[in-house]
Amino acid sequence: MELTYFNLAAIAVGAFGVGFFKSTLSMGVGLVLVPLMILVWPTRFVMGLIAVHMFLSDYAVIRMFWKEWEWNLARIVIPGFYIGIGIGAYLLVQLPDFWIRKAIGVSCLVFVLYQAWVEVRGESPTPAIGRKAGIGIGVVGGTVSALTHSGGLVLSLYLMSQGVQKVQLVATIIVIWLFVNPVKLTSFFIGGLANWTIFAAGLAMIPLAFAGGWIGRKLLDRFSQKGFNLTLLALAAASAARLLWE
Repeated sequence: MELTYFNLAAIAVGAFGVGFFKSTLSMGVGLVLVPLMILVWPTRFVMGLIAVHMFLSDYAVIRMFWKEWEWNLARIVIPGFYIGIGIGAYLLVQLPDFWIRKAIGVSCLVFVLYQAWVEVRGESPTPAIGRKAGIGIGVVGGTVSALTHSGGLVLSLYLMSQGVQKVQLVATIIVIWLFVNPVKLTSFFIGGLANWTIFAAGLAMIPLAFAGGWIGRKLLDRFSQKGFNLTLLALAAASAARLLWE
């Protein structure tokens, strides 16, 4: 892949956006950043570079949640995620671009409606999911993660159903990503969705990820969390609608 100014701009936006959303709306990468970016840049290129940024950023935040995770639940989910990532990456490579964009638009709208319900009601619904269903949850989450980078929401629903509290929930998701994202990124390399040029450029853009996180934190200090989240969700809904309408 040739690193044109246009492509470098995408890598910079991706780095800043991943940092920004990790410090504000945790589901924002899949709900807002991906739909917005694929309106401007090629779909598969965006999916590959976001996978790079997600992989690199995991190791910067894990120390803040060290040993806070629920490993007994994580180890149930991880094997299913490997299967799901294989399925999702295969679909991402094989499906026509038209259907990938429609799938991202539909899943984004579904997740936006769920997250908006949470913001308005002030609580998350706790689904009744059996502990052993974690393998199936992993398959679904891995597929969604590979296709839309929104696997975190699937994981959150499962972990909440097991009574995992906020800090432990975030820590468990992060530790799952530590085991899962290397496989996801490898599958993207194999499928031609990512390469060493994008990886090196993403590594060089890490300061922008930290800047995005810092700015996101400052914005949250100025605005209410609910108002901020609802604004982002409205932007995500508009982007998803645009993808479905095109």
